[in-house]
Amino acid sequence: MIKAIFFDIGGVLINIHPDRTFEYISRSTGVKIQILKESFPENIHNEYEKGKISNYEWFSKYKKSLPELSNLTEKDFWKAWNLLLGKEKKTVELVKLLKPNYSIWLLSNTNPKHIQDEIENQYEFPSLIDGAVYSFEVGKRKPSYDIYQIAIEMAGVGNHEALFIDDLSENIIAAKKFGINSFLFTTFEQLKIDLKRLNLSRL
Repeated sequence: MIKAIFFDIGGVLINIHPDRTFEYISRSTGVKIQILKESFPENIHNEYEKGKISNYEWFSKYKKSLPELSNLTEKDFWKAWNLLLGKEKKTVELVKLLKPNYSIWLLSNTNPKHIQDEIENQYEFPSLIDGAVYSFEVGKRKPSYDIYQIAIEMAGVGNHEALFIDDLSENIIAAKKFGINSFLFTTFEQLKIDLKRLNLSRL
């Protein structure tokens, strides 16, 4: 029996727009978008999402990663960073339907800037949840098994009592191997079909 449902944030509960971030940085610095994409410091970004470096360190290291001397200011960087976040998705309506009968959690690879400055203040879904497992707070990122273990312990449920919804297949594969019921999010309509297959209450 499912007792707790974990939702990813980006791509599941809100739209994300990485191209808007790259476009703004390109306009601010004159660096071509393709170069920005190719030089993105993925390993450092992962450390940021694990809470290993501060907001300022992330900005500083990102700026240093650019392939040429850049006039990127911290103000422009954070504006571009927040442009990544788009509108809430229709999925939030499912959260509202499920909330009366299930413990609702967030399980997200994310960072303090997005959560504390934007998500907690700009969106409805944080007011609907029972708890959150953020990578930067627990020091682990999906698809590491460790973060799934932390999630079920925090929610107080067993693996088989949890359901996880994410838009990245590698995260779903890892969760399933860990023994957690999981659905790959593609569309609102498909998710509703998947959830109905589990005979969840109120759907």
